[in-house]
Amino acid sequence: MPIALSISLLACMLSAVLAGGILARGPTEKVHRRAALLMACASAWCAFDVFSLAQSDPRVATALIRASASGWVWIVPLLLDIALRLHVDRLPRLRAMLRPIYAVHTALLVPAAFTPLLIASVEKSAFGWAVTPGPLYAAASLYGSAGFVAALAIGWGEYRRSCPAEQGQVRFAARVLTAPLIAIAVFDGMFALFGVTSLRLSGVSCALWGGVLFLSFGPYGTAFVSPGSFAGVILETLRDGVAMLRPDGRIRSANPSLARLLGCDPVVLPGLALTERLSDLPEPDADGETERRCELRALDGTTKPVAISTAPVLDEQGAAMGYVLVARDLAEVELLRNRLALSGRLAAVGELAAGIAHEINNPLTFVRANLSLLRQHWDELASEVAKTGGADAYGDALAEGEELIDESLEGVDRAVSIVRDVRGLAHGGTGQREVADLNALLDGVVRMTRPQLRDHAAIEKQYGPSSHLACAPQELQQVFLNLVLNAGQAIEGSGTITIRTESRDDCVVVSVIDDGCGIPPDLIERIFDPFFTTKAVGEGTGLGLGIAYGIVRKHGGEINVESAVGRGSVFRVRLPIERIH
Repeated sequence: MPIALSISLLACMLSAVLAGGILARGPTEKVHRRAALLMACASAWCAFDVFSLAQSDPRVATALIRASASGWVWIVPLLLDIALRLHVDRLPRLRAMLRPIYAVHTALLVPAAFTPLLIASVEKSAFGWAVTPGPLYAAASLYGSAGFVAALAIGWGEYRRSCPAEQGQVRFAARVLTAPLIAIAVFDGMFALFGVTSLRLSGVSCALWGGVLFLSFGPYGTAFVSPGSFAGVILETLRDGVAMLRPDGRIRSANPSLARLLGCDPVVLPGLALTERLSDLPEPDADGETERRCELRALDGTTKPVAISTAPVLDEQGAAMGYVLVARDLAEVELLRNRLALSGRLAAVGELAAGIAHEINNPLTFVRANLSLLRQHWDELASEVAKTGGADAYGDALAEGEELIDESLEGVDRAVSIVRDVRGLAHGGTGQREVADLNALLDGVVRMTRPQLRDHAAIEKQYGPSSHLACAPQELQQVFLNLVLNAGQAIEGSGTITIRTESRDDCVVVSVIDDGCGIPPDLIERIFDPFFTTKAVGEGTGLGLGIAYGIVRKHGGEINVESAVGRGSVFRVRLPIERIH
């Protein structure tokens, strides 16, 4: 009796310690939680054995041994649950089996713990209390043995599909588990049917089984029962998709980000052939530094650009167990790269426009000079004609010619002004501050934008008193040019753009008002973000308002917007006079 009591007490304590140790190895992994619960049940089973062995009253001992069913009744379903979770490819298909199995054992708990159907009574023996089987004891023993066989069969299927390193781990576990399984099936099970008494080793067997689960972390570095227990908490927070793959490329375990890339629920990832969904998979790199761009085909058929890097996974014996794959989503990077390329092309066009404007300026200068000289000659000709008395005959023609020359001079002056504004804007300036007339800057913006907007938007100027600011003129001109062009693009059909200036005590405020489509409330907070645009792909870079915001802030000012869908928008630029030096 003291020997039996000591063995049960040791098994109880060992099972409790192993339950905590297994759970600590992987608290977020379901298979770890199942294994820890299995050991907790074994500890409870052994605890009831300890209490029953300490009793002298057979009725109390019988009640305690029956109550131990609250521990051992869950052993078989938990073993099957762990085995099914090991067999990752079949888990989605076989998971439905677990619910009825758990239900059967829940129903078995009542007759086992409170009736003599399984345990009729107990009798004194050399090893403590000997169990007298009830009418359902043989059936329950056969059912439990069948559960163990099923768990072993599932484990054998996984063993045949595993890599050599894992097979070594399984062989190690199988050698240690052989004796405990025989003890459970024979000593505590079948011997009682034939009236043979022995030490009750079931709890000890479960404790040894838990020890195998726990120790498999040590000599091999990675537990064969849970290859996905690699820094789970950290992986769940990563934006990159991370997966541990078998040597054949199938997923063992993966983080939620990979499920997001594949467009599926994380529960369907185990067993998925990930390598078949990649256009070009790099060879595993020992350093994990080699990265290759390829296309990832999601479960819905769409493809995404990703950067893939892989590294082999070795156990502490140096044998390959598979490899880790990291997939970085390149969709945003590709989008930014395309927009940067477009902005680069626009910058090149701006430089080209500056060069063209310079070339156009030269012939305009000749035309302007020639027209001025022609006007002088025309005036002299008109004077001579008047002296000779030909004013009546040629007066109308001379007056019309004078008007035509004046209109031509005005047109050339307008062209020169536009070319000068374009050159100034394309040049961008040095960023150095100089005194500039704000109203004159806005006039330049109007001259540049009016030809583009004249078909559908009228520009109204409501200027206050002229304000001379120390600023970077080309930069501010770029701000107002972007605002006016955006206002024109927001107008569908025809409308009006109003440019208004107001001088206040400490600042000047420029308002660009349109009666266009307006900005939805859910987008208005993002319009100043770089690369954010509401235009169709290829029609805008999303840089205009972001650059304008940066320029205004650099001048110590503020820019804000008020908008209503269908009624238009008002952009206000506030430039504090005292802070512009």
